[in-house]
Amino acid sequence: MDQRSTSRSTDPDSAEVGGTDGETLVVGEIRGPHGVRGEVRVDPRTDVPDRFAPGAVLLCDDVGPLTVETVRGELGQPIVRFEGINSREAAERLKDRLLRVTREHSRARIAPGSFLWADLVGITVETPDGLRLGTVRDLLRAGGADILIVDGDGAELLLPMIEGVVRSIDLVERRIVAVPQEELK
Repeated sequence: MDQRSTSRSTDPDSAEVGGTDGETLVVGEIRGPHGVRGEVRVDPRTDVPDRFAPGAVLLCDDVGPLTVETVRGELGQPIVRFEGINSREAAERLKDRLLRVTREHSRARIAPGSFLWADLVGITVETPDGLRLGTVRDLLRAGGADILIVDGDGAELLLPMIEGVVRSIDLVERRIVAVPQEELK
């Protein structure tokens, strides 16, 4: 399985300002101010490395579009300054707000052969023989592999997205073919 998921958000929501599909994906959460010059700490929820690069425009809940002016620090916990946010007080008003991009914009930024986590939620999972295992409810990141959380018949099934388990993903047909690890033994 060569595909890799990206843009970890599984929280699509209707956007007031959005792309043609009208949905946005959460790409980060503002944790709070950093210092006194308007910078904020961001908890990223994306695998796109330059999502918070200077010039990037992100939709901020109840605020509107914000343009990244500067970014510093580690990719896993960037410190971001947005244009027009120049004081600790202004940054404090952004605390706990979600940062979003349109689903269309997010798809345009991912690598070929990758997909959005949000695109996998709701997809049917079945075995190579066609036996229905359930529906993807969510995903989580565990170490180097993403994990599909599948709601089956009264049971939750966790499927690591590794080549031996997930055999194919067809976003058009809304179908994932997988072999549970118990059957690989």
